[in-house]
Amino acid sequence: MSKKKRDDSYFAAGRRRKKKYMMIVMPIIAAVVAAGAAGAILYKPIQVMAIDGVECNRTEQISYHVHSHLEIFVDGQKEQVPSNIGILSSPSCLYWLHTHTADGVIHVEAPQTREFTLGQLLEIWNQTRDSNGLFNSVSGKNVTAYVNGDQFEGNYKDIQLESRKQIVLAYGEPPAKIPEYDFGSLK
Repeated sequence: MSKKKRDDSYFAAGRRRKKKYMMIVMPIIAAVVAAGAAGAILYKPIQVMAIDGVECNRTEQISYHVHSHLEIFVDGQKEQVPSNIGILSSPSCLYWLHTHTADGVIHVEAPQTREFTLGQLLEIWNQTRDSNGLFNSVSGKNVTAYVNGDQFEGNYKDIQLESRKQIVLAYGEPPAKIPEYDFGSLK
């Protein structure tokens, strides 16, 4: 038997270095990929507690999607409805009732059609976004609710959030004129 002589040419030496390098790097890459895949499979995000029966999901739910509008007045002066009511950053989730902007548009985005109320939105607002203490400042004031320009009879928290419904809450003295909202292209 003849022994095969090792090729010591420049190119052969380079191939041997690459092979040795690959024998070290490939198991490391495989281990990192396996750990990443296992982490993705086993990862369970922190669950956020539902508020008044309204859940918080990582993505927007669009099976049932309508918009209502809310304006609030305290002793005749307009108060801003803040953006990001019901939108949490840590952990990242959106309640089915939320606002994106500070224009008072309420987004109802749920996985199925069901009834939602102003009381549910106000509870979510109180727990996720009442940094200016609006609810403390109006405590004890009489509240009058208006729906689509007409005074609402009954508990204002029971007002249904439905497509293109305009809701005005007046704490204390109401404004001189109840405003109307132009929904434009919103549903």
